[in-house]
Amino acid sequence: MADYLVNSLGFSREQAISASTKAPKLKSMENADSVIGFLEKFGFDETQIHTILLGYPSFLHLDVDETLTPKIRALQDFGLSESFAINLVASNPEIMRRDLKSAIFPKLEWLKSILGSDENVLKAIRRWSWLLSGGNLAQMQENVILLQKHGVSSERIQKLVLLHPRSLLYRPEHLEGSLIKVEQDMGTKPESAMFIHAVSLMLICGEEALRSKFDVFKSYGWTETDITKLAKKQPVVFKCSCDMLESKLNFLMRELGYGVEYILQHVALLTLSLENRIVPRAAVFHLLKENKLLKNNFALYTVLCFKETRFLSELVMPYKELLPEMYDAYLNKRMGSRTESEK
Repeated sequence: MADYLVNSLGFSREQAISASTKAPKLKSMENADSVIGFLEKFGFDETQIHTILLGYPSFLHLDVDETLTPKIRALQDFGLSESFAINLVASNPEIMRRDLKSAIFPKLEWLKSILGSDENVLKAIRRWSWLLSGGNLAQMQENVILLQKHGVSSERIQKLVLLHPRSLLYRPEHLEGSLIKVEQDMGTKPESAMFIHAVSLMLICGEEALRSKFDVFKSYGWTETDITKLAKKQPVVFKCSCDMLESKLNFLMRELGYGVEYILQHVALLTLSLENRIVPRAAVFHLLKENKLLKNNFALYTVLCFKETRFLSELVMPYKELLPEMYDAYLNKRMGSRTESEK
């Protein structure tokens, strides 16, 4: 299969080897060609075909006449637009081996009633494909009823599913336990805009992991009350690892001298990248300040929140000739960050 993916579809050798380990050996090149021809004829582009085969290379084993054609026809008969059907299959190709009428269509109808549009249904499925291909519909419905009983509005349920689709697939007792902990332990109420983020956090991390993260804050002098305030304001902070939280708090509190109250008033500090934004921008800021070159009375926090284009135009580019080492160091750091993100 690896050779076929490389020679016929332009996969890299690494991609092809990775994909081929997920499927049986390709028995018929003619069948594989027929599958690709079918997809191209129906309107799948090269990127979508690659996405399908990277995630589900067994797709090449499907029979065009017995499986693909009737399944695509069923999707059309169900009323899906061509673009929606293409995106649906591309994001979740395993549905082509499922009984669409009994296993897939009821979920699609229900998800649309919860999420409001085909676009939102696709967003949720792309984030967690098991939502459609493996989730138990009765359990998903029970979880929505549970959220409603706890006072979560339809709008916030929709946002929770888009943020964390897997929330519908947890056992109801696990979901309810998380809802209770968010309300009682974190003090975040269902009417709060942060509630769905806190629930998502509790589901992803679990109570034990969260306690470990709370302990990191306590080691820097934060009280339970301080941590609860932070959790209410910006629960996504706790999605960082303990090591990352340690590094951020060490730099913000010991290197920059920020106190607990200041950070609580400027919680965005804990959501910014330490390596790619806080450290390099702080270095530029302090160098300019030492040389009395800051033209405006900016606080460091303000500078950290600038968009990159503004930061460059106001605090880096004007000093290219005067402070060439600072200019080079910042741009090199910026290019290094881009390179890392592209790996």
